[in-house]
Order: sequence, then structure tokens, then C-alpha cells
Amino acid sequence: MSVNACKNSALIINGGPSPDKRVLDFLPKFDEVLAVDSGFDSAISLGIAPDVVIGDLDSISTNGLETADKQSIKIISFPKDKDESDLELAILHASKSCTSVTIVDSGGGRLDHLWGVFSAMASDATSMITCEAFLGSSYVRLVRDHYIVKPLASNLVSVFPFGGVAEGVSLSGFRWNLNDETLKPGSTRGLSNEILENFGDISVRKGLLLVIQSGLY
Repeated sequence: MSVNACKNSALIINGGPSPDKRVLDFLPKFDEVLAVDSGFDSAISLGIAPDVVIGDLDSISTNGLETADKQSIKIISFPKDKDESDLELAILHASKSCTSVTIVDSGGGRLDHLWGVFSAMASDATSMITCEAFLGSSYVRLVRDHYIVKPLASNLVSVFPFGGVAEGVSLSGFRWNLNDETLKPGSTRGLSNEILENFGDISVRKGLLLVIQSGLY
């Protein structure tokens, strides 16, 4: 696969502990695979062949780096001292040719790294693309305008404002609906809602929402 060709969707395997293989049952179709540093080792363990390795290469295994080199996989390296995380750089790279990005992360490891995943999802690089993530056994979707959510393993859905106030938030098809309301940072009002129908409708006029569905497996 040519990494320079125009793509529609990118799968990003993040660094850190390897994800559970059961995540494979939930992944959408993808056109390009980016491995973030040691995410290359995780991708191989999942049976996924990366097209690109990106990051400061401080955590990929020696064997993994040698394998990537032998297979002529494109390697995009950055210095360790930088302003962006490796994941944010991967999203930025993918956004140049893709309309959607799916991130896979174990959801374990350091808490600050997990928060960094949320922050990278909400970066300017995703302003014109769809961004979702499988974090451990949870599915996370960044919503900038409108999203139709369907039940996965359960009907539970949590909705949080992210990065500031979310205005004009409306939910329909849920146990607790909202109509053009404001959600402020620090509010847990959107925690543990339930889809009552075949799908739930979520919209926001201004700001960002993180929609989280847990317990996939």
C-alpha cells in the first residue's frame, strides 16, 4: 500500500501497553495504519501490518525497529524534546490525507498519557475530520456538531464537555434528554445516561463533547 496515496480512514495504534485482541471485533475498515512508537510492537501482536511508524522512537523495541526497517515501512522520527505528543503528531499526519481517524490504545499505563489521548483527540488536527478511539474496553467519540450513537455492549452512554463550555447540547432517545442546554467543565450531569431506543441523537452548537461507551468486553 502506498502511504502517499489519498486515504479515507486511518487506524492509529498508540504506544504503551498492548491492547486486548478483542478490540479487533469492533474496528472499522481502514485504509492506512500508523503505529505510534511502540504501537508498532502492539500492531504486530494484533496481526495488523503498519504502513507508517511515527514518533520519537524511544519505546519501540529494537526488534520492532529492525523489522520496520527490513520491511521498508516508512519511519517518521521526531526529537524527544517537542511540544506535541507522538499521538498528536500521528493524528496531524493522518489528517492531511484522511477524513476519519480511529485510535487504539490499551487504556492502561500512565493516567497522564490517557488524558493526553483525550487532548490529542480534541486538537486542531481533528477539526475537519472524524475522530474516535477504543481505549481498553471503552469506545470514545469526539463530537463537534452532531452524532448518532447506537448501543454497543450495553445502553450506557456518558457525555462530557471537553476543553471548555459546551453550548446548545441536545440529547434525544435517552433516558435523560437535553434540549439546547449548556454543560460546563466539571459537571457530571452527562454521566451514565441510557439509550432507550435503537439509537440516541447527540448534538452540540458550540464546543466539544466526549461521548463514552464502556464495557465493550
